[in-house]
Amino acid sequence: MTNRPRHPCLFPRLFAGVRGPAHALPWLLALLLILPSALAGHPAAAASPPALGGERLVLAFYYNWFDENTWRNEKVPDFPTTLYTSRDRGAMARQIEQAQSAGIDAFVVSWYGPRTENNQTETNLRVLLDEAAARNFRIAIDFETQGPFFGSSGDVTQALRTLLATHANHPAYLRVDGRPVIFFWRQQRFGVGAWQALRDEVDPGRQTLWIAEGVDIGFQQVFDGHHLYSVAWSADPGAQLLKWGRRVRAASQTWGRKIWVATVMPGYNDTRTGRSDAFIRGREDGAYYAKTWNGALASAADWVIITSWNEWPEGTYIEPSQAYGSRYVDLTREWAARYKNGEGAAPAPAFAATPHSHPCSHAVRTAGGCAARRSQPARRAGCHLSCAGAVGSWSPVTDRGAVHRAGWRCGLVAGLLCRPRWRGLGGGKCGRGPRPVGAGAACAAARAAAAPLEST
Repeated sequence: MTNRPRHPCLFPRLFAGVRGPAHALPWLLALLLILPSALAGHPAAAASPPALGGERLVLAFYYNWFDENTWRNEKVPDFPTTLYTSRDRGAMARQIEQAQSAGIDAFVVSWYGPRTENNQTETNLRVLLDEAAARNFRIAIDFETQGPFFGSSGDVTQALRTLLATHANHPAYLRVDGRPVIFFWRQQRFGVGAWQALRDEVDPGRQTLWIAEGVDIGFQQVFDGHHLYSVAWSADPGAQLLKWGRRVRAASQTWGRKIWVATVMPGYNDTRTGRSDAFIRGREDGAYYAKTWNGALASAADWVIITSWNEWPEGTYIEPSQAYGSRYVDLTREWAARYKNGEGAAPAPAFAATPHSHPCSHAVRTAGGCAARRSQPARRAGCHLSCAGAVGSWSPVTDRGAVHRAGWRCGLVAGLLCRPRWRGLGGGKCGRGPRPVGAGAACAAARAAAAPLEST
């Protein structure tokens, strides 16, 4: 329900004719005496969350539906350092400890509801909560409103009831000021009025914190905070985060205290999902991640959420990988510390100015086009590199670290993009790809530099 904002001056005529401090003092005393009585009949501001507990939370979206069929070239752009299945307790424990080492306070886990049949988001969540409790880590839910088991608003209502009666009471469940935190994905499935009725039914006392998603700030009439799942569509994510931070603050003026949750991302690559609108937002050797973090800091975010810990098909993972090693865990540790210490923005690293954590060379975008950068470990590993332009970005084409277990070769040839060929694991094919845009002499030089390795 929209609450009417208070008038900036309840007594605009009270000080008429008052010109100086000495004359104003009696009037001020009178005002102090009558103000409580006047306020008693004035409409109160919207019920809002109590002051946040003073904790600058760093959260990360987490997915628990990976199995033995996930780790294939045609499905993901990179592989975890250690392949795993989401049902494995050991993998959960390792991920929690890695996240803690990076300064992450909680995972926000996608959830399709309490059904257990063919729903590993529920069965794996139960185990994850126990593993988190054993390590003083926290878990929250990202309620997938368009999940396969939510056929109607009634299904959503029942699932939320179950969540509040079960998982939200688990010792590891994320609470702020004693209130369980619930993120929502695609709450736009239902209108604001429908959510108002639904929340009045399952949480009439507003004992939980609901965080909406998307570009419609109007849901803040019902929800307690807002986030954008992705900002990767923008080449200037910092400006977008500043803008949305202001929008959430403005919503607070209308509907009471709202929580601004700023999204940070290392990059994006969903080109293996088969989507018609798939695209790549290059990681730029950590520079894009820095842009999002700086935007979050500048927007005075209440909390920060990372998209993502392990969304592998969309290429937003920071979990240790075979292409990047622990680089993004290390970067997260630095940025999380800066945020929690209340520090301001930091200079973004120069694109590809420092050695890559992975031994293989990779293609980088420079003013002159494309250049291949090679390290001595790459020569020893026999890594080859191809560069290709995609949606205005330059992307590394690496072996995802598989040189450590299977070996590969991929030629650098202008106009040809060669897929890795796995020795002993069946052959890959070298397919014709787009000629790198603006490659020119720089790509020719990179190709010549790679020539000595082409025969290995």
